[in-house]
Amino acid sequence: MAMDMRALYTIALSAVKESPTAEDDMKANENCLNQNFIILTQKIEELEARLRALESGN
Repeated sequence: MAMDMRALYTIALSAVKESPTAEDDMKANENCLNQNFIILTQKIEELEARLRALESGN
């Protein structure tokens, strides 16, 4: 049983916070972080379901 893992989205932390696009960059990074957390949550839920199935003998 192969476990697939989707690539997580890259997070870039800007050293210059006062650039003209800083707010847009921050919003994009926040969006990527949220997507990463969703992917990780889904993977954990999948693994928990597999573990429950194994523990119940199915």
